[in-house]
Amino acid sequence: MTHELNGKVALITGASSGIGEAAAIALANAGASVVLGARREDKLEALAERINASGGRAVYRKADVTKGGDVQALVNLAVAEFGGLDIAFNNAGIEGSGLHTIVDDSEENFDQIFDINVKGVWNALRAEIPALRARGGGTIINNTSVVGRKGFGGFSAYSASKFAVEGLSRSVAAELAESGIRVNTVAPGPIATSMAERITGGDLDGFAQMVPMKRLGTPEEIAQTVLFLASDASSYITGQAIGVDGGMLV
Repeated sequence: MTHELNGKVALITGASSGIGEAAAIALANAGASVVLGARREDKLEALAERINASGGRAVYRKADVTKGGDVQALVNLAVAEFGGLDIAFNNAGIEGSGLHTIVDDSEENFDQIFDINVKGVWNALRAEIPALRARGGGTIINNTSVVGRKGFGGFSAYSASKFAVEGLSRSVAAELAESGIRVNTVAPGPIATSMAERITGGDLDGFAQMVPMKRLGTPEEIAQTVLFLASDASSYITGQAIGVDGGMLV
């Protein structure tokens, strides 16, 4: 088995930067036609142009995952442009307004995090699953986090949202196992992205010292795990959380 995805169609939310951008490039390089969604349309346009210029196939649409109609429009675009949908990487997510103790956090911040990180995945699954069924099966990868597998102080709302996505993913994996649709999650540890810079105030070196491997991961390392879960190389894997975290749970 290989990671080749020739003839497959992949949808990526949160595709405008970081892990989503790296995953879109990896999936396209493996042969998949890609549908890119995010709120920053200028970034999507630049990424689609880059993929198409290198011989890939990419289309894009501005999308807010908190709106079910926006995600449905992405799925419709996949069907209209490429004939269907085989792979979904539900990556869109936010960390909110920064580190807070639970007492100092705000209801507004909590609601915003859950609206995007949890409801956004829920909206995506509801739009994607019928299209995957129409193709006779497929694979869904939801992006969670190491803080969705282990508690860290200051991340209560974000951590709770990622634990929720883990539970949602396992439940849907059980529902869909007989239908040929696999559902897994990738759980990154500290990754060198703009989100990490915001969380740490730019102290990425200090952030890396939390990791047993003493370095941050890269978006490309997460993308390779997404590629594995999207491919037939993982054909007997469903309902699993794949940690890519430099040993954070050792």
